[in-house]
Amino acid sequence: MARTTERSCHVPMGSRAAALVSVLSALGSACEASQAQQSAPVLVRAENPIGVGPRDRVIVLDAPTGARREIYRSEGQIADQVAVSPDGRYVAFAEVVGSEPAAEGRLTLLALSGQVVRTIKSAENRGLRNYVWCCDSDRIAVITGSSREDPAFRPETLHIVDVRTGEEKNVESIWRPLQAAWAAFDSSLYIKGAPPPEARGKPGGPWPVYRYHAPSGRLSTTTHRGIFFSPDGSYYFDPSVEGAPFRLYRTIDDQDVTATLTLPSEQVRWGPEFGWMPGADHALLFLDRPPRVPLRPGQPRAPPRRLDPNVPQVYPDRWNLALDAETGRIIDRFQGDIGAGWKTNASALVVERRTGVELVRPRRR
Repeated sequence: MARTTERSCHVPMGSRAAALVSVLSALGSACEASQAQQSAPVLVRAENPIGVGPRDRVIVLDAPTGARREIYRSEGQIADQVAVSPDGRYVAFAEVVGSEPAAEGRLTLLALSGQVVRTIKSAENRGLRNYVWCCDSDRIAVITGSSREDPAFRPETLHIVDVRTGEEKNVESIWRPLQAAWAAFDSSLYIKGAPPPEARGKPGGPWPVYRYHAPSGRLSTTTHRGIFFSPDGSYYFDPSVEGAPFRLYRTIDDQDVTATLTLPSEQVRWGPEFGWMPGADHALLFLDRPPRVPLRPGQPRAPPRRLDPNVPQVYPDRWNLALDAETGRIIDRFQGDIGAGWKTNASALVVERRTGVELVRPRRR
């Protein structure tokens, strides 16, 4: 089973920035030899210059030198975290430009040089719902739906855009697609949609999950309950289960195996930045919160602390858990912020610690 390793080599950086760590292989090769044999990974983040507030620029952290480089500044604000293409050539992000009610939402596709390769603007009464790199490094899947002025937002269209040519291919026969996720293990895009009209009035039934096989262009309906598959494809989870933070399923028979996870529920939290550990077979990531210490009789509560707006809101001291989906056991516990917004094309987990930004790769036993 995969396990994280923290053997690392540090590259010095400035006081605000961090050191980028190149993780040694299990054989213990020297840092210089490891970097020479592998191309440098791409690390990108959307951020605000003071670390808090609306994000308005895209920053690249250069692996060989540890330097930070601004490659894009928005005229408005970047609405979400960036997504890096598998080969590291492109960065995608949603941004909002202008003020309401004339604000314009768009998906910006950026080359690592900072050149805007393509902009996908929202059509009239349409809004951007979801996007994910898929199929290859030149294509991105985009879900659009009714505009935000419509209180009953309904995603309706999934199309795959060629970054180079701008050609769009609609994926037909999906009733109101809601979520999309790329599964490299079988070269397929999985899509979760709303129940079709004929399923209305039948509560409790699963929402359909579709499989779009990229090499053949074939769309099929599956028996799966979610779309977020482990790197090896053995398990998947669904984060949108009513009344529960998520559910874990075994792919081969769609069996709910959530109960096998050894989670102290009062301490562990599932969040949007968590999921499968990159490069591992099927290791899930959770935030491990220390238990609250009850107040003694008569002990006053600590006064609330005001956050300094000039200090980046990164949490390098928090603890994370990695669990093996097969056994349900905790296989690693490590410190650092895995939700600081850094994205990479490497099969590694980006962790921001007090010592800097690190790439943590799984180690095979």
